[in-house]
Amino acid sequence: MAATFALSLGSAAQLSDNEVWDRFLQWLPSAPPKDSPKVLLDDYAKVVKATGVSREEAERQRIVIMRLMKTRDDGWRIIFNNIYSSNRPGFSTQPNATLLSAVTGRSPGRALDAGMGQGRNAVFLALKGWDVTGFDVSDAGLAVARKNAAKAGVNITAVQKSERDFDYGVSQWDLILFSYVPFPIEEHAYVDRLFKSLQPGGLIVVESFASDANSPGRKPVDFDPVALKRAFSQFQIIKLEDTVDTPDWLNEKARLVRMVAQKPR
Repeated sequence: MAATFALSLGSAAQLSDNEVWDRFLQWLPSAPPKDSPKVLLDDYAKVVKATGVSREEAERQRIVIMRLMKTRDDGWRIIFNNIYSSNRPGFSTQPNATLLSAVTGRSPGRALDAGMGQGRNAVFLALKGWDVTGFDVSDAGLAVARKNAAKAGVNITAVQKSERDFDYGVSQWDLILFSYVPFPIEEHAYVDRLFKSLQPGGLIVVESFASDANSPGRKPVDFDPVALKRAFSQFQIIKLEDTVDTPDWLNEKARLVRMVAQKPR
């Protein structure tokens, strides 16, 4: 099967975006567990180059995949089931520092962890007295999150949904967290859903990689700080940092955006 796949990869000098995506999804189930999306994509680029495709074409395909990850969630479950199967996670297992700062001194309420993964932030919030719901497409990640919550002696509600399918509701949440997730929080229509779903005074907390909107080769979890500020114009921006620091994913410093925005009371 691997040989057949290798031949199919090398069958065309340049594939369409849809062909690139479909062949990546074809390869994913057989990929050994990796500790981050970057390592997984780097491994795929090596597989593509091994078929005789040029380095430039392999890099083009990697960039296409990163771009399509932003809008197509049909691969995210397989990608993160792969990553969460690794026994050496490539991300911090501690709660996010921006979240920790945002909730310090704040009375607990109902919190939503959007793209919860293995639940490091959801469990932290539950330990602080919050009523926590988290959603994710990865059943492997949710299974670990439930185990981590049980081990910590807290309850969380874990839902297997994408951000497109999850019902944020109306006036439901006192806090929503977006920590390194590929969700469209730069888009006004999506942010309007979030605004309606929050209680007055509720918070949106964001931390992720940052890049300018038109930068080539953007990661699916990159956000433009300027675009974020524009999209959250209905909110009071309590904090908006465009900085270089060590992210929760990977161990090398990178450009990050950190935002805390509050719905007016």
